[in-house]
Amino acid sequence: MKKTAFVFVIAAITLVSCKNGEKKDTPSVEPIETGDSAIVDSHNSENSLDWAGIYEGTTPCADCEGIKTVLELKRDKTFTLSQTYLGKSDNENEFTQNGEFVWNQAGTKIRLRSEGEDFQFKVGENQLWMLDMKGNTIEGDLADRYILKKKGE
Repeated sequence: MKKTAFVFVIAAITLVSCKNGEKKDTPSVEPIETGDSAIVDSHNSENSLDWAGIYEGTTPCADCEGIKTVLELKRDKTFTLSQTYLGKSDNENEFTQNGEFVWNQAGTKIRLRSEGEDFQFKVGENQLWMLDMKGNTIEGDLADRYILKKKGE
């Protein structure tokens, strides 16, 4: 009986020591979004992009050739917005606003705060999408004309 137990212990030790040398591949488990809870990614435009800088583009205009729009976003969350109405008389064609901007809770959009009009933009890599009054992306044939591109430094 002692001999059998001894052989069994030796066999068990041999098997265990062989298994320790093997590398086990554990499958990676990716989180799944359920209807009750959403997984929040901590990366967003506010904390992941180099958003400060000068953006410009020519947006559509109902009664002129276009609106040359230049928006400077500063790190201290202030801005300068200049709009020049192309094809209008020099007296009333240029407007400048200064103020502060705030990020939405998701860190993907900004709202300019000033005495003038209320503007919202979606912030992307080296560009801003001008949004409609409700904060939605502008769609349609002229949608690409509502994008301001970041100027090189």
